[in-house]
Amino acid sequence: MRLRSLIVFGTAALLLVSGCTAGPTAEPKPSASPSESPSQTPTPTPAPIVEPETAFDVTCDDVAATMAELLGEPSTPVEPVLSTVSAMSWLPGPAQHMFQRAGGIACSAGDAERNWEVTIVPDAQAVIAGATERQGFWGEAASCENGRCGFELPDGDVLLSATVVDPDLGADDTSPIEEALRGIAASAASSTREVEYVDSDIVGAPCERFVTPEQVDAAFGVSDAALFTDFGGWGIPAEVYEVVNGSRICYFKSAGSEYEGSSYLMLTTLPAGAWAFEKLDGDPVEVEGADAAKASEGQNGEKILDVRVGLDWIRLMTYDNGSGAADPAPLAEKVVRNFTVGHTAPE
Repeated sequence: MRLRSLIVFGTAALLLVSGCTAGPTAEPKPSASPSESPSQTPTPTPAPIVEPETAFDVTCDDVAATMAELLGEPSTPVEPVLSTVSAMSWLPGPAQHMFQRAGGIACSAGDAERNWEVTIVPDAQAVIAGATERQGFWGEAASCENGRCGFELPDGDVLLSATVVDPDLGADDTSPIEEALRGIAASAASSTREVEYVDSDIVGAPCERFVTPEQVDAAFGVSDAALFTDFGGWGIPAEVYEVVNGSRICYFKSAGSEYEGSSYLMLTTLPAGAWAFEKLDGDPVEVEGADAAKASEGQNGEKILDVRVGLDWIRLMTYDNGSGAADPAPLAEKVVRNFTVGHTAPE
């Protein structure tokens, strides 16, 4: 089962750089009458904002019911996104919705002491092959020990991955949890179908398409910004985000080790992610060139600016290095222009 590409032509698509579009451009049609003036030419209709289709019939409601039977009701509502409890630093924001973009689901609930997360992704053979090649998948797995359980359960054309954290869980809990999760995976595998996804010029675009280290230097008044894209590990989430979705993790900080020095900017994306952007909290703000933008703050003083460009979602996050996080708005305008129009002359 493969995802079929659905090419959407909207206002933003017409602004993209020639030669970078994911599909053919619409050919102009003649006007209805030679007497019509150019002012009567219709404006292209923006593409509708819709959630991606799921490639099987299992939902987060189904997952939540099963997990509640196993573990009891969670301390927080079940969310249809990846958990941010003890998660990768690049995860909050667009990447939380990566599995939906891929035709799958992600469901999570709980707090730091007790939590669970279940993901299901279609096209399992391709995902597993890619993650294995990049040393991020080591085969089917099911285990519980020292209050933490991990599962990797392929079934037909789907892969179910799950983590459960609960200090009361031990090795004897592996079997009942595995059996229940295999039931979920089997339901998904038995109902797979071909789905369409909306094309996006974000897919496969390098970080420099959005912003360069030199532009980060200029925006933040520094001279040592370097781009880091390798975080020293791989797994199913990285395979889905970077390979299946074609997004990039663009982390700009002072040169040297990725774990030392000053952090300047993290840029992440969700291709055709306007549907998720619309659900975001945040204060509406104006960003030149963007169709919408929302500002918010992170838990450690980060300043976050989410922008929607056509059907795409781009997040910029700046860091507090001791004197407050920099305003990402000026750089966001440059990012939008770079993405839709192209880079200006070298700075």
